[in-house]
Amino acid sequence: MNHTIRVTGALAGTALIAGTLAALGPSASADDVSVAPVRTIKGPTNTGLNQPLGMYVRDGKIHVSNFGGGSVSVFAANANGDVPPQRSISGAASLIVSPRHVAADSAGFTWVANSTGTAANRVLAFGPTADGPVAPDAKFDPGFVPFGITIDKSNKVNVSNGTTTIKVFPLSATGTPAAERTITSSRLTNARGLAVDAGNRLWVANGSGDSVVAFSPGATGDPTPARLIKGAQTQIQFASDVDVDASGRVYVVDEVAKDVKVFAANANGDVAPIKVLGGPAAALTLPAGISVTPNGTLVVADYGGNDISSFAPLFAPPKPAVKVPGKPRAVKVSGKARAKTRRVSWRPPANNGGARITGYRLVVKKGNRVLLRKNLGASKRSYKIKRAKLRNGKNTVYLKAKNKKGFGKNAKKSFRVRK
Repeated sequence: MNHTIRVTGALAGTALIAGTLAALGPSASADDVSVAPVRTIKGPTNTGLNQPLGMYVRDGKIHVSNFGGGSVSVFAANANGDVPPQRSISGAASLIVSPRHVAADSAGFTWVANSTGTAANRVLAFGPTADGPVAPDAKFDPGFVPFGITIDKSNKVNVSNGTTTIKVFPLSATGTPAAERTITSSRLTNARGLAVDAGNRLWVANGSGDSVVAFSPGATGDPTPARLIKGAQTQIQFASDVDVDASGRVYVVDEVAKDVKVFAANANGDVAPIKVLGGPAAALTLPAGISVTPNGTLVVADYGGNDISSFAPLFAPPKPAVKVPGKPRAVKVSGKARAKTRRVSWRPPANNGGARITGYRLVVKKGNRVLLRKNLGASKRSYKIKRAKLRNGKNTVYLKAKNKKGFGKNAKKSFRVRK
C-alpha cells in the first residue's frame, strides 16, 4: 500500500533570484518522515561550492552550476564530504558569470544558461573534458535572460526565460539564431528548471506559479499542457526544478517548503504527492536543482546550504518483466535405431525468463504427423519413448519449457528409427 509522506516547511527570506516570497508555513501530516542523505558534498575548503543552482548527473558524475561562484564544477561519482571537484570550468575565458541551470547533450557537452558578465544572456557549450579557464566551444543569444535548460531526445536545446517562454534551438545554434519553436504559455508565470521524460515531453518547474507543467513533443505557441500539476492538494509552494525518473514519476524541488515532492507517473491536476522528502534529517535549506539517476538515487543541489546531497532511492526498483523461458539445452536422443525404447534427455534453459520453470512439453513428430505429446514436470530431465510409439525413418523430438508467462521456443532433435 502506498502512503502519502509529507514533510514541509517555511522559508524565511527570499526565493532564489526571483524575488521575495512570503513563507507559507508547514503543513501537518500524520506521516511526516525525514530521511538523511547517504552522501553530502559540503565544505568550505575544497568543494568550491557557492550557491549551487542547476545540476545534472551523467555516468554517475555530478555537474553543478555555482551561481555565486561563476563556475560549473564536476564531482566524481560517490563524492562525499569536503572534496575538490574533478573539473571546474571557470575564469574569464569561459565567460561564465552567475550561471543558472546546466544540461548535457548526447555527446557529453555541458550547456550552461549564463545570466551576467561579458556573455550576459548567453547559452554556452563546453566539451566533455573542459576544465579551467577554457573558452566555450559554442555560444548563442536566446533573446532573453536564460534560466532553465535541457536537451531533449531530438537533440534540441530547450531554454526557459524565468517567466512565460521557452525557446527551442538546434545544437548548432550560434550568434543570435531564430528559434525553431517558441512556447509562450498562459499556464506559465515563472518558468525555471526543465526536464524531458521518456516520451520526450518537456516538463517545466513553474516557480512562483506553484505548479509543474508538461508540454507534448513539438508544442508551440500557447498549447494546452499535456500535464498540469497544480492546486492545494499538490502542496507545491515554489517549484524550483523538476526531473522524471525511469518509471515516469515526477520529482519537484520546492524551495519554500524545503523539500522534494514526488508525484505518480500519471499525475495530473490537483493531486497529492505520493512521497515528500524533507525534514530535519534531510537538512535542505534552499533546494534548487535536482537530478534522478537511472537507479533512482536522488541528487539535490542546495543553494542555501552550499552543498549537494545524494539520497537513497525513494522507491524499490521495478521488478523485471517476466518473459517466457529460453530453449532447453543439450537435447539428446540415446539408443540405437532398432532399440525397443529411446531415451530423450535435456538440461534446463540457460534463461528461465525471470520466473521458475514449471514444466516441459515434449512432442514427437514424423513429418507433420504428431506421434506423441506429453506434458512433464519441472524436475524431469529425461523421458523414455517405446518404439511402438515411433515410426520408421526420421523422427523429430520437440521440447519446450514453461514458466508462469507461458511456453518458450522449442529445442528439437532428429533421430532415426528402424522397425
